[in-house]
Amino acid sequence: MAISSGNPVLMAPCRRGRRPGTRSMQAARNTKMCREESTLEIDAKVVLSTAMVLVAQALSFWFIYRIWKKLRQPKTRAPSGAGLATSKDGDVRVAATFTGLRGLPWVALASNSLNPVFRIEDQHLAFRVLRQQKRSYSDIREVDVREAYGTFNLIFAFRDTRLTFVANVGTAARGAQALALLPDSVPLSARARKAREP
Repeated sequence: MAISSGNPVLMAPCRRGRRPGTRSMQAARNTKMCREESTLEIDAKVVLSTAMVLVAQALSFWFIYRIWKKLRQPKTRAPSGAGLATSKDGDVRVAATFTGLRGLPWVALASNSLNPVFRIEDQHLAFRVLRQQKRSYSDIREVDVREAYGTFNLIFAFRDTRLTFVANVGTAARGAQALALLPDSVPLSARARKAREP
């Protein structure tokens, strides 16, 4: 016969055992998610780099096409005895006008060959590329020239902006005559001074 001492018997609580492999399953799931995130990140980098390469190639082809198109244009010759063909208000005949960047004479941000305007007035230089503008001669920082096959550009750089105005007058003879019409106060580059000489 068993005799109880009367002291309560303390029993340890029953712990539920974890399912075997829970940690390994969670680790596998985390590893899979990390791999998926890495794959997505790599895919995004590949897409971005591919897009940048395509844009760079497109710009290169566009630039080469513009140069090729300019070189294919026949060289215009002024008829004998035909000068600037200026009107009473000083309009100078031009093939096209451009908006460029100072220091990059062959880069055009905008162009106008449909209705360009280049006018040498008494106190102002009037021109149109996208819109009609007037600039005082005191605003001109320097006038430069660039010549290529069938092209003679007068490049006007201004003091308050890096944008330039470019007028393609077609021939060196017209360029010299246009430069001669500018006031003596307008600064000319060494090339422009040489081009102005008869």
